[in-house]
Amino acid sequence: MSRAIRCAVAVVLFVCASVATAQNVVVPNVYTNAPASAAGLNTFIRDTGNPRTGQLMINANQLTSLVGQSIQGINFRMWTGSTTAFPATAATWADYEIRLGQAPAFPMSTTLANNFVGTPTLVRDGALTVNPGNFPGTGGPPRAFGTVPILFDTPFVYTGGNLTIEVRHTGSNIVNNSLNDFLEAAALTDPGNNVNFASMTATGNTATTGAANTFTTVQLIPAIPEPASLGLLGVASVALLARRRK
Repeated sequence: MSRAIRCAVAVVLFVCASVATAQNVVVPNVYTNAPASAAGLNTFIRDTGNPRTGQLMINANQLTSLVGQSIQGINFRMWTGSTTAFPATAATWADYEIRLGQAPAFPMSTTLANNFVGTPTLVRDGALTVNPGNFPGTGGPPRAFGTVPILFDTPFVYTGGNLTIEVRHTGSNIVNNSLNDFLEAAALTDPGNNVNFASMTATGNTATTGAANTFTTVQLIPAIPEPASLGLLGVASVALLARRRK
């Protein structure tokens, strides 16, 4: 194997390794490996008869490693007071919509539409089913994130700037455990609130206004190219260098 081709292979392997190890991002960043302080919030996993709307507004300083990447899903984790996994039985939401879009400067507005710059992108729409025990209720703290994240229908390319995530859902088909089923959240008194992150929540899935609430710890999941795509990248790179050598 020629030196040029060996170098090409090394470069391709380095690129592939870097892409394959793309890191999930936890917001707030300070709670990546530590639990947030609030008692928890259940807006995004509310149960039968409880449709909800929730927004998470995130400062660009929390998302620096995601610039230029496609976000393919989000994930949550249970609060530190949980004692059993969620859900106890399969939970299905007839409609679980997620929108992402550029956010304006802080502070966050109680008028939900004002927390987007322009029209947000609908990245997920339709029914959502979460399998029993998906979110561990013990371990840590913090608890582990869900075994299966909530994936988007269409990945969202993050190009920088503040970001707003909006979830609207119809309420699931189960009855939640009123003492246990809460997601981890950062308190309104947290030093980062309305600086690095903020949240608005509302009753109903068609709400136009909301009220400030604790910020649910969220994990953003970058998309990783399929192995076949990486393979084509490698073949093309090696072939190009080999041709140049000739």
